[in-house]
Amino acid sequence: MVKLRQLAHAQALSRHGNFRRAAEAVHLSQPALSRSIRSLEETLGVVLFDREGPEVTPTAYGVAVLRRSATLLSESHELEREIARLKGSDSGTLAVALGADAAEFYGHRALGELFRRQPQLACKVRQGPLSFVTDALLERTADVGLAEISALTPDERLQVELVGRHEVVAYCRRGHPLLARPNLSLEHLRDYPQIAVHGPFRIPTCLPGPQGGLGDGETPPPVTEVEDPAMARAIVAASDAWSVTAPVLIAPALQRGDLAVLPIRLPHLRLDFGFISLKSLQLSSAADKCLGLVRQIENEMSLRNRTLFSELMS
Repeated sequence: MVKLRQLAHAQALSRHGNFRRAAEAVHLSQPALSRSIRSLEETLGVVLFDREGPEVTPTAYGVAVLRRSATLLSESHELEREIARLKGSDSGTLAVALGADAAEFYGHRALGELFRRQPQLACKVRQGPLSFVTDALLERTADVGLAEISALTPDERLQVELVGRHEVVAYCRRGHPLLARPNLSLEHLRDYPQIAVHGPFRIPTCLPGPQGGLGDGETPPPVTEVEDPAMARAIVAASDAWSVTAPVLIAPALQRGDLAVLPIRLPHLRLDFGFISLKSLQLSSAADKCLGLVRQIENEMSLRNRTLFSELMS
């Protein structure tokens, strides 16, 4: 039976072209390396290396074995790394990519609880728009993603699990002119700038014109894109702009009187939070624990958001 160790020795001999240098590279004595290569040749029944010249060179059989063995060794190393990652749940590493809304809704809290339970865990947490989250997963710089997924483009390489679906409200500063407007409608919002976290919040649906879209010659309302919900709230509180979010995320500002909810329903809008991961990658124990914490927080946040939404829109 061919052993991976023998294939690695053959790769080293081909790379160095000399038994002495190859033996040093794999930390063997020269006779031991020679025996390993000879045993491999006997198992396969062919000569893999031409030993007659000043340099050891692969034969045609050797070239074929080296080509196939490179793939086998690479897969073997990848398997070892994956098993080590899966086993190292308490003192290993975890890379998480978060969308801004999802981070504030429950991502930061879940990670804090995970660190409390597993203080030896080394974690890399990065935050950005949905495209950033999916790119991080595809580039293998993140193990798992958590983001608002309503605008996610289907990708057969990605696995998506819906975590929670939440109602949203439009909000503005206290004393905003829209709050005094009778019979407030969606069209009235178009007279004021929108603040959006990482892009317009499905603005064609949110702000229909008289015929369900923009009229001839009309331009869409201005949209200012910001990096995170806290920045959106700060800008709205200091201007005549408005924004959209889950009511639970602005509850403290509503209680202080800094912000107010506009008395208008947005039936086509919601926050859909979900886990995103690579189908080809088995999640580690640490990643599973993190997602389990998010699910627990979701149960609490879902109830709080529904209750607050009902109170604000009744």
